[in-house]
This record gives sequence, C-alpha cells and structure tokens, in this order.
Amino acid sequence: MALATPIIACAYGEIALKGRNRKVFLRKLINNMQVALKGEPVASIKHVESRLLVHLADPDRAAGVTLKLRDVFGLQWISPVAVVPRAEVDPELREDQESGREPRLARICAAAAVLAAENRTGAASFKVETRRSDRAFGLNSPEISRLVGAAVFQAIGLPGKMSQPDLTVNVLVLKDNVLVFTDKEPAWGGLPFGSSGRTMVLLSGGIDSPVAAWLMMRRGSRPDFVHFYSGRNIQEADVDKIKELVRILARYSAVPLRLFLVPVVPYEMRSIGVIPDRYDMVMFRRFMVKTASRLARRNSCLGLVTGDSLGQVASQTLHNLGAISSDVELPILRPLIGMDKMEITAWSKKIGAFTTSIQPYRDCCSIRSPKPELTDRARDLLLFSSKMELDEAVREAADAAEKVEIVLD
Repeated sequence: MALATPIIACAYGEIALKGRNRKVFLRKLINNMQVALKGEPVASIKHVESRLLVHLADPDRAAGVTLKLRDVFGLQWISPVAVVPRAEVDPELREDQESGREPRLARICAAAAVLAAENRTGAASFKVETRRSDRAFGLNSPEISRLVGAAVFQAIGLPGKMSQPDLTVNVLVLKDNVLVFTDKEPAWGGLPFGSSGRTMVLLSGGIDSPVAAWLMMRRGSRPDFVHFYSGRNIQEADVDKIKELVRILARYSAVPLRLFLVPVVPYEMRSIGVIPDRYDMVMFRRFMVKTASRLARRNSCLGLVTGDSLGQVASQTLHNLGAISSDVELPILRPLIGMDKMEITAWSKKIGAFTTSIQPYRDCCSIRSPKPELTDRARDLLLFSSKMELDEAVREAADAAEKVEIVLD
C-alpha cells in the first residue's frame, strides 16, 4: 500500500543568512508559494524550524504541487514527506531506554521502509541520512540512521552505501514531528520574486536577454520588459515571438508581466545622413538604453537589465559599453557579462526559452552597419547625440510605447 504524504517540505537557502529582515523575505516567499499553488488543495503553509511545510487536503496532488513549487524562487529543495508525530515516537523511545531494550522507532522505521520500497526502482544501494533540528531527542543522528537503515534493509534487501548511493532515505527530527522522505526535488534557489525591486529589461528576440531577465528574477527582481521593433506599426513588426518569450518567463513570476513595445522609427528618421555607418550600431544601442531608462523612471524601476556579454559582439566591447551609457544615471545590471555563448545557451535550455529564442525573427539590431567601431569614446557619442537630437528621438519613442500585459495561462 502506498504511503500517503499529505505534507510537502520546502527548504530555503539564502534566506536563512538574512538577519532582522528575514521575516520580510519569508512573507514574500510564502505569498509567492500561495500564488503558484492557486487552485491546488492547500490547507495551510506553516513555517516550522527553518522549513516551510505545505499541508495538502488531497495527498494525491503531492507530485503536481511539487512540480509547481520548483519554479518558486527562494526555495532550495522540495519533497513530499511522511510525518510521524513526536507524540507517538517519544513515549516508545523512553519506554525502550528505561527497560534497557534496543530502541524500536517503530513508526519512523515503518514509514522509511514503505517509502524506500515505493522508490527503489533502478536502485542498487541505499543509505539513511538523519538530521536533528531538535537536539533534545533521545538518540543522536548516527543511532537513528543505524536503526532506520536496518528496517529499510529488511524491506528492500539492498546493501548500504555511504558514498553516492542510488537511494537516500532522509529522516529529519523536528520539535513536534519527524519527517521521513526520499526524493529531494532541487529548486532554483535565489531570493523570492519581487523582494529586490523593479527593473526594466531590454528584451531582444535572441537567446541572451531572456536568460539575463531570468537570472535577475532569481535574485528577486520584478521585471518590466521593453522591446524595440522595426516597421511602421506593431502589426507589421509581428512581435508574437517576443510575447511568447515573456510568457515563458511569466512561469516564474508571481504577478502578470508588462511588455513595452517601442518603435525605432524616431531614431531612424533622425539618424539618416547624420550618423556615419561605423557609429550606427553603438548610437542605436545608446538610443535603446536611454529610451529604456526613460520608461524605467516612468514605471518606478530602479535599474536596467541587458543581455550583454563582454566582447561577444561589437557593441559589447568594454570601450563601447562605457561610451553607450556614459550619461545614463540608472544602474545597468549585466548578469551575463562573464559568460560565454555556450553557458548562456545552456541556461536558455534549462529555463525553457531556447526553442522560442532560435525561431526566425527580424531583430532591429541585425540590420545595423556590419562594420561598427569597436573602441568608441563617450565624447564622440555625446556629440552625435546632439547633432541628431537623440533626446527628442528618445522622448518620441517612449511616448509611442504600447504596453501589453502578459498573463500566464
């Protein structure tokens, strides 16, 4: 008979390092968990000794709830658990110790044996790993592991292996309960979504910028997105791919995400005949950064996020990165700056954006000059900005931005 696991244990990582503001992060995390589990039979979420315990009204939904919790930033691992009340364990243990008998830990051993039998498929070895949050428990961790290990061996007949076993049975002794579980489902870690302020993400149609957005979301950022499209109107631009990329990222968000679609026509009209071809790429990037900064301030964003990777393309040399944003006051966050393309691509596949990112799309950056300057100076770009009235182009483009709200289905 399968063992009902009506509780899912969730461990957080970095939040445990916080000081007096830890409660703020925990409230945000629990709120995000509640949003992610909307519609699920959740009776309660309780914080118990550095664990968040999700109590389910329907144990059959444990697997589905676990999958949803994987995408909640701030959680380190998740596992459906069998709960053995200490009220049933402690009297038996005292009785055994007072009479001089070998401790039985009958309920704990029974739960561990059933879970091991359920999850032994493909396993050739096992071990029991015990942690005690309550040090007052009558046995230490090695003693508990030895007793539970004997029961598991009797149930499944596999040899014990302390290093890299195929199956691990975990026993966690808390103040009021003992949790027994086998599968630790890894989560993404990081900080709770929305705990680090709002940012404006410059989103292209490629691989890099969705990964940059996701990495900042994992650090607690709540993103808005800005995309610059070619063409006279949005219908002509065909931005369905961009919307789909935001929709993919919305899986990890506790709120609907906002996408601002901005025309590049204001830049094109003013740059023709004024900006030499070799400066066109960096000047266009400057237009995008300044327009994104303007939109960020209008929408209470505290910084910009880009998918820049040092030296990957001409606009991302150290000279050009500095020259492009020399007079931009908002901080520009570049989480990919030290990654190569293989690393970025690997992340894109992990988060589920790669298949959409490689679909054909007429990105406005791809039609710029093929031979840009690699070592631009800020004073030159400021001079060109004045000649082409870049600030006016930025104002016009920001005013023409259309806002789209992306809600996960």
